[in-house]
Amino acid sequence: MRLQALMLTLVILLVLPMVNATQGHLKLLAVSESEAGYKGSIADLYAELKEGNGRVFIDTFPVTKSDTQISTRFAKEIVCDFLDMDCSSIDFIYTIKADSAIIGGPSAGAAIAVLTTAMLKGLEPNEKIAITGSINSGGLIGPVGGLKSKVDAAASDGIEKVLIPKGERFVQDDELLVDFSEDLVDMFNETVEETKNRTIDIIEYGRRKGLEVKEVSTLNEAVYEFTGELLEEPAKDLSIDSSYKETMMSLADLLCNRSRKLSDNIQEFDITNKTQSHIDIEKDAKNMTERSKQAFREQRYYSSASYCYGANVKYGYLLLYLQNFSNEEFLSIVYSMKEKLQNLSISIERQEIKSITDLETYMVVKERMIEAEEYLDDSMLNINDSQQSFYQLAYGTERIYSVFSWSKFFGSKEGKFSFNMELLKESCLRKISESEERYQYFSLFYPGLLESTRKEINYAYEDMNNGDYELCLFKASKAKASANVILSVMGMNEDQIRDALEIKLGVIKNNIAKSTEEMFPILGYSYYEYAESLKDSDMYSALLYSEYALELSNLGIYFKERKNVYSLDILKISQIDTKVLYALLFGLCFGFLFAYTVRLRRKRSREKKLEIKIR
Repeated sequence: MRLQALMLTLVILLVLPMVNATQGHLKLLAVSESEAGYKGSIADLYAELKEGNGRVFIDTFPVTKSDTQISTRFAKEIVCDFLDMDCSSIDFIYTIKADSAIIGGPSAGAAIAVLTTAMLKGLEPNEKIAITGSINSGGLIGPVGGLKSKVDAAASDGIEKVLIPKGERFVQDDELLVDFSEDLVDMFNETVEETKNRTIDIIEYGRRKGLEVKEVSTLNEAVYEFTGELLEEPAKDLSIDSSYKETMMSLADLLCNRSRKLSDNIQEFDITNKTQSHIDIEKDAKNMTERSKQAFREQRYYSSASYCYGANVKYGYLLLYLQNFSNEEFLSIVYSMKEKLQNLSISIERQEIKSITDLETYMVVKERMIEAEEYLDDSMLNINDSQQSFYQLAYGTERIYSVFSWSKFFGSKEGKFSFNMELLKESCLRKISESEERYQYFSLFYPGLLESTRKEINYAYEDMNNGDYELCLFKASKAKASANVILSVMGMNEDQIRDALEIKLGVIKNNIAKSTEEMFPILGYSYYEYAESLKDSDMYSALLYSEYALELSNLGIYFKERKNVYSLDILKISQIDTKVLYALLFGLCFGFLFAYTVRLRRKRSREKKLEIKIR
């Protein structure tokens, strides 16, 4: 018995180290800096999961040029959200080893997410496959730079398949750096013009290099390519929450009724007082109201409200111009609007945030209140410039009406979460970190391109320092979205951008459909709907709003509790290599057999001695 116990103890001691931790490995496609510029390189990504308290550690050798810590933490959060898993009892330890210093940042996010998912599900990823891409809200595989160089590196290392973000099939052939203007639409147009006829098909390029290049759009697709396992069922049809629909329909009706009243008021004035410019403005406003009616008939109520809001700014400007106010009368109107804004602000600050819907509503109305105040103040400063001051007053006024309309979403009973200042502050800091990382990373490839993003990030920092954590989260989300959308169109012509937009909208629709199982993302869906309505007339703005939708449809990741508490012990046993397991079982059986044989021999020896004594 002692021998049996000893053998069993030895087997347990052999198994325990493997139960306490599991390790995984993938090849990582990277970019390193050389004297000739940027070049592709291969790094090794190692991951170790062990019992702990949800901490994330990252070690790189040599040190990366851009911080990878943020994207690593975010990738882990995305995976735990994707699997709906409580990862609080697991420590995640990642190591990146390369022959030379590489550029880190978000480009390793997709690979980290794939490896982590495979390990948590007990799957073996194919190490002849590599992926490059950032990981974004909802598990979307996002854009990165240096694709051509990475494919070169993969081909030279014997990798058989490279996964790239959906929509990045066509890339720049010469790493052209362009200094774009701050205006987003002009920036997109310059991108298309500068890179036209200077792109290559990266899939065809990979084929010539002897490897397969394939586009993937989501973490689910990527994991399937690596493991053959489809972890997530296709999304159900998107069902619009009835409460959202009723409230947004009311909001659209309110703003569009105001459009009709403003238009009727304008008709009371002598049309001969209007200049050609004002006639054109009125025509634009009427076109917007017509588009609003069409959107309303299609039950796209946010789009309908947005078109009426734009029309109201134009109608409001014309009405101020036609009434020919004196400076005293003008200031009286401004003071009256500021008083309304102050009363509205007091009412908003009294609202208690109990749900994600409340949080999103607060974000929207707070931003609009700040903008309204700024425009009203500017209108007084520019009082001697009637055209400028009238426009600023009209814009500020409509912002106030917008605040009043959106405040109807307060008090939602679904999607309840536990909110406190520390949790909101933490979510603000994490979202700023994500946007900062993308800004720093993209600036390495396209310096001077993301100045508007830099300003938005700075505004988020100001809000954080002022304790406005909800607004900080909102602005940082928009900053991250603007950075993603700009890189996603680099090297594409208009047809390719249009195809990429359709793909992105499809992914976002699926993500929103998944989110509605717990709560309806009013901002995410509103921006998605607006992007859909703009895609044929203004695809650049549609791209921007689609990214807003992606970032703001998944805010629950920072606040919700996971349904599944995962047992790490079970995980580790499932991760033990099959050959090792067979060896352990063989050793265990051999140990028992050996012990039994020894015991049997001893027994026979005793019996033989006893027999001799009896004789």
